[in-house]
Amino acid sequence: MLYHLSSIHWCAPLAYEQLQKYDCLDLVPKDILALLKKESLANRLRNHLLRSELIELLQEFSCANIDVVVLKGGATFSDNLYQAEGVRSMLDLDLLVLRGKLTEARKILDRRGYNEVVDPGLAHDGLPTDVRHAHINEYHKPGTPIIVELHYQVAFGQGGRVIPAAVGWEKLKKGQIDGIVCFLLEPTWRLVHNTVHGLIPSRDYIRGEIRLWHLLEFGYLAQRYCNEIDWHEWLEAGRKEKLDVAFLAWLLLAVQLLGMKWPLAKPPSLWVRLQAWRLRTGTLLRPYLGVPRLKERFTFIERGCLVVNRLCFYLFLPGWVWKNYSYAEGWENFPARICFLLKKARDKKNWAKIFM
Repeated sequence: MLYHLSSIHWCAPLAYEQLQKYDCLDLVPKDILALLKKESLANRLRNHLLRSELIELLQEFSCANIDVVVLKGGATFSDNLYQAEGVRSMLDLDLLVLRGKLTEARKILDRRGYNEVVDPGLAHDGLPTDVRHAHINEYHKPGTPIIVELHYQVAFGQGGRVIPAAVGWEKLKKGQIDGIVCFLLEPTWRLVHNTVHGLIPSRDYIRGEIRLWHLLEFGYLAQRYCNEIDWHEWLEAGRKEKLDVAFLAWLLLAVQLLGMKWPLAKPPSLWVRLQAWRLRTGTLLRPYLGVPRLKERFTFIERGCLVVNRLCFYLFLPGWVWKNYSYAEGWENFPARICFLLKKARDKKNWAKIFM
């Protein structure tokens, strides 16, 4: 169960590091321990390669007068958030650059031998709904696990309206990675980014099943920058997009699972508590639906919660699509939004995602 859950949530390297830190390796069966150690070592190597490449990229971008904001996992190389290089699982380097500098940045990646990985989902349709996109195609360095995403928006869809690009360039602080200067989001807005990324792009909130590594990073950030985070600013960022309940449920989940203290003066409402319970139950139980001997142990209430989560997903999915994929500001863009929504509805791949 330990390996199954930690692997699904990309927490296996962290689990191994924590077991080692507290001298608990002997408590884990040898076969499970071997799997955890293997993932930890592989992740440590991948992160070392990503860190080294990031430093070289920052140097080249600096020489070309391209300012870069290091987002997500790459930012942890600057503040050593996890205290160990192999703890945080990451697939790529997310770098925010100004739109006007994208062409120059791509040329640098081309010169360094990267290959563009074309994703049809990132293609622009020539419609106002193209505002949902946040980055260009990924770039992969052949023979390595290194992938770079060049962002021109901080986040996808509704998340990009919570943190517009202008805010991303305004709410910055300087950092360093091995003496190389870079920019990071301020702690409060780094926390906002973590929250929207954990709730919105993969429909985790409406699905009622989050990825624990997102929540763990939320906890690490809150602990490291406890004296710098403005929790009211964090909540207001979500409230302007009517995500305050989702934000508060995310925070309450961190309090319940990570032992954080509730940082706001007003306690969570009953509705927020219900949403947090829905997220917690779905996150911890759904991975075991495919394990018959564990599924049989589910209580009636736990089974009911999973059913409620599925119903909520179907109920709220149209609204999620409308606010993310089919979004464009202004009533004049209403016809374009409808057209794009119908286009998505005709795509069989999208229906497959719904019922997977």
